[in-house]
Amino acid sequence: MKWIILICVISINTVFAQKAVTTTNLIKKVETGLTTPVYIEGDSTWSIEERMKHYGIPGVSIAVIHNGEIAWTKGYGVVDKESQTPVTTQTLFQAGALSIPVTAYGALCLVEQDKVTLDENINSYLKSWKLPENEFTKEEKVTIRNLLNHSSGIYPRIIGGHNYSINEKTPTLVEILNGIYPAKNEPITVNKEPGESVRFEYEHYMPIQQMMLDVEGEGKTFPEIMHELVLQPLEMNNSTFNQSLTTAQLTKAATGYLRDGSMVKGRRNIYPSMAAFGLWATAEDYAKFITNIQQTIKGKHTKGLSKDLTELMGTRFGAQNSGWPASSASHGLGFQLQNRNNEIYLRYHGWNEGFYAEIMAHRDKGYGVVVFTNSNFPQFNAEVIRSVALAYDWDGFVPVYEKIEIEQSLIDKIKGRYIANGRIIKIFQKDNQLFYKNILNIKPEELVKVSDNSFVRRNYTRLMQFMPNSENKTLNLHYTNSNDGTITSIFVKMDTDKKEPVEFLLEGDFEKALNAYKTRKEHDTTYPTVTEDYLNDLGDSFYHENRLKLAQNTFKVNMMLYPNSFKVYDSYAKACEEIGETDLAILNYSKSLELNPQNNNAKHKLKELHKNE
Repeated sequence: MKWIILICVISINTVFAQKAVTTTNLIKKVETGLTTPVYIEGDSTWSIEERMKHYGIPGVSIAVIHNGEIAWTKGYGVVDKESQTPVTTQTLFQAGALSIPVTAYGALCLVEQDKVTLDENINSYLKSWKLPENEFTKEEKVTIRNLLNHSSGIYPRIIGGHNYSINEKTPTLVEILNGIYPAKNEPITVNKEPGESVRFEYEHYMPIQQMMLDVEGEGKTFPEIMHELVLQPLEMNNSTFNQSLTTAQLTKAATGYLRDGSMVKGRRNIYPSMAAFGLWATAEDYAKFITNIQQTIKGKHTKGLSKDLTELMGTRFGAQNSGWPASSASHGLGFQLQNRNNEIYLRYHGWNEGFYAEIMAHRDKGYGVVVFTNSNFPQFNAEVIRSVALAYDWDGFVPVYEKIEIEQSLIDKIKGRYIANGRIIKIFQKDNQLFYKNILNIKPEELVKVSDNSFVRRNYTRLMQFMPNSENKTLNLHYTNSNDGTITSIFVKMDTDKKEPVEFLLEGDFEKALNAYKTRKEHDTTYPTVTEDYLNDLGDSFYHENRLKLAQNTFKVNMMLYPNSFKVYDSYAKACEEIGETDLAILNYSKSLELNPQNNNAKHKLKELHKNE
């Protein structure tokens, strides 16, 4: 009998030892397998440390999920550059918009407790503030379901106005909803019929936060409500929605760093819109949240929400999952949902000033990963996620191809510029290699041949095919879905002597650019690249790439095309302020405020600029 017991103990120990070796090997594989969105066989990979150094990321925390359980967690780098305190599995990071799925879970807990229903008018539960009724809500009322899946038609989208430094006066949630000082945003309202379609806006979760406060009442704060409903039951013991951390929590909290390497003023910002941005968590705690959802959906777990309500978090808006195009995304009640080769993933990312977090987890197969950093480089988090996917062999997550040599005759045929809806790409040859370049971007990418008629770029998962144009014997460039072969867009080869307005902007010729945009607008006001929103987004992309003069000129074109819009003056003033042209910034913020007296961002900026004069 003793021998049998001894053999069993040895066998169990052997299994645990083998499992430990396997996990160690997998961790090593993850740590050294960072790669591009498309992997070409034979390509070298990067290590986590190499990419942290490349981007300038101080600290990282990772939690890997396998078979519905947390397989391992690990920290890399430092909590802050001054103390050089190492990141551990207990380090707290701002989770940014990863707060949203957790908040949705909490709201669904109130549904389960019969305190609210998903399809009742949200105003039935709101007491401290009411969502304004207007022509868009006459027939259909905004419901909790609409808000949770981003189909309520909430407006406006607040760009960069959610965070407040420790030296700023912080608004209450009601002040934010009403758009009154010290809030930086306009009042929250609806400008689209509820339920019509999904429009991703963080602002959907502000009424949810107020609803939870009004329903729970009894003087409870939002962090207290979320602790009772979600954090405590799911044993997320290190996490909190409190914006004022305790002394013990501060010793574990990471310091936020901007993309230029500088520290966020005061180490971290405050987010009164806690439902959308306020969560502080460890990667391990967030992985507990994910695994609980995975297990509940599979019917293996009963902690927290019921299976029926949890499944709603992973069911896309408007339909069941049948007929869902591969590689498309939508929203459940809380999660973004991503279809990759008919594999459904729960996905979310969060950008707070100085922090970036991202999760990717298979809804049904029990694997996933959580990546928290104390800097703002989404590319790094994506590289780590792909490394985990390759190491753990996630089904078809990272496309892998073998490179095929390209004959010169084919290169000669496909070289040139191609256009679709004003977007221009250039195919050219350099040093016996074929390159692809979006003309708006600075860096070209190698175009890799992977079959007789298909090409890929390492940073883009869709296949590219050059197909004959039956009308003029030239080639068109087709983007195709690599999963099902459907054509997603067609770029037409351009005449060599033709130029789009944006090309004059890129060349620095403002007058020619302005004239070209005016001519295009006169002929077609709906053309994609001359709309106010497109030009504003284009200017913002240049602004965030630190191409400030180009951003300023883009905003200036927009200002001249749409002189009655307060937003264009706001954007132009932002660029002037960044460049150091303070007088111009004041002039244009003032013009923006004149056109829209409720523009709190302009009020805030003018106050700052006048204070520094």
